Amino acid sequence: MDIRQLRYFVTVAEELNFSRAATKLHMSQPPLSQQIKALEEEMGVVLFLRTRREVKLTDAGKVFLRESRSVLAHLQAAVDTTLKTAKGDIGELRLGMATSAVFHVMPKILERLQAQFPQVTVAVTDMGSRDQIRAVLQDKIDIGIIHEQPHIEELAALPIFTEPFSLAIPSSHAFATRADIPLGEMRDQAFVAFSREYAPALFDSFIAACAEAGFSPKIAHTARHALTIFQMVSLGLGIAFVPSSFAQSAVPGVVYRKLDQVQQRVRICAIWNPKNPSNVVANVVRGILEPPIA
Repeated sequence: MDIRQLRYFVTVAEELNFSRAATKLHMSQPPLSQQIKALEEEMGVVLFLRTRREVKLTDAGKVFLRESRSVLAHLQAAVDTTLKTAKGDIGELRLGMATSAVFHVMPKILERLQAQFPQVTVAVTDMGSRDQIRAVLQDKIDIGIIHEQPHIEELAALPIFTEPFSLAIPSSHAFATRADIPLGEMRDQAFVAFSREYAPALFDSFIAACAEAGFSPKIAHTARHALTIFQMVSLGLGIAFVPSSFAQSAVPGVVYRKLDQVQQRVRICAIWNPKNPSNVVANVVRGILEPPIA
């Protein structure tokens, strides 16, 4: 028994006429009749009652029709899924995400993925940029969303987003009512900063911006994660130099103010291993990451 015989049987069972079934199958009637007879003999079951006037399914034939339809449907689903997987329309994507990309870039990427590749399962891991570089090289993640780095050997990189910095300050702070603040006026303030070990690009941009404003910052505390930074700010332990998209976090007790004349920018890029054989990765780079993220 083979799949071809199942298709022959289903067509005859649906038409209940060998001549029409043969026409539908683009074959002559005698070979079709022979195939059905061979199927019945192999199974040891009569599937059709044949008379000169009509063809009818036996009770066994009715059961076999139901099961044959199920087998063919499952086979077609398997073929469809396999083809979609080969094209990268179905699969898994392991995505690393720098903290500074969580509030704006990540939602944009996930929205695009859901719209264009709804059958791709995404696993997002919050990781520092350096950790992501190692993870991509070790095949622990497929794509990393990191702070722009100098050329990384063995990896492909694509700039995807740029944004300015803002100040996160306690809502009780004297400057909380101002719309924007020159960074130089913060020279005597205590700062809460991202750990350089975890977020070197953010830390270095902060130090460079302060230097451009003519002072060296007083760093009272450091932390690895944005939520910890926000909590420290809300408790009045210091102010923080953060990507402007962090304002979307809406943490109670924290307000965000634009910085006048600060030239430093958050520059986010995607990295991946060009030797990664996954078509999902290729599709995501081409369809999700190459179009500009506003």
